[in-house]
Amino acid sequence: MTQRRFIRAAAVISICMAGGMLAPESGVWPEARAKDLAVETQPPTVHLIDRRLVTAQGAEVNFVSGLIAKQPILLSFTFTGCVQLCPPSDVIMDLVAQRLGKDGLRRWKLVTLTLDPLTDTPEHLRRERADQMHRDRIFLSGDPANVWSVLEGLRVQPGPNQDHDIQFLLIGTGGRDVRTIAGLPEPDDLITALSTVR
Repeated sequence: MTQRRFIRAAAVISICMAGGMLAPESGVWPEARAKDLAVETQPPTVHLIDRRLVTAQGAEVNFVSGLIAKQPILLSFTFTGCVQLCPPSDVIMDLVAQRLGKDGLRRWKLVTLTLDPLTDTPEHLRRERADQMHRDRIFLSGDPANVWSVLEGLRVQPGPNQDHDIQFLLIGTGGRDVRTIAGLPEPDDLITALSTVR
């Protein structure tokens, strides 16, 4: 299956799940049941590095002073060459975006940062990811050195590794509260976790 078809399939799954037409038999994602959802405060070794990044639409934005300083964000990670773990993560972010829009909770920004800025130029990221995803999401790339600095500060391994860890970061306004959720949680559990971060 080509990358584009895989992304389209993921988008179809997203729409079906949102409409209640498709769900795992247990009603939860197999990798992370609601009762097992682990939300932990990030260790003090995590640093929010303020570097200039570029959105998939070509707008420049500073990671901390332009995004985190203004509102809380839910941060995920992807790269366009990923065919195993990133598409499910992107579907979860899309489902969260749908719920936040429906519930009027737009103060949260949903941000996805590429792990592979060498391949994922802003234009490539827009074409291969952002154009297929919810319009309220922000996809970030930019100068590879800047992307790598941000990832290093977050203690996230960069590069096109198909076996990378999946995680979501909940970052409160100004970076005062940083938490991580590992694996593939249910969208409703992510939204519940978001409500505890200001």
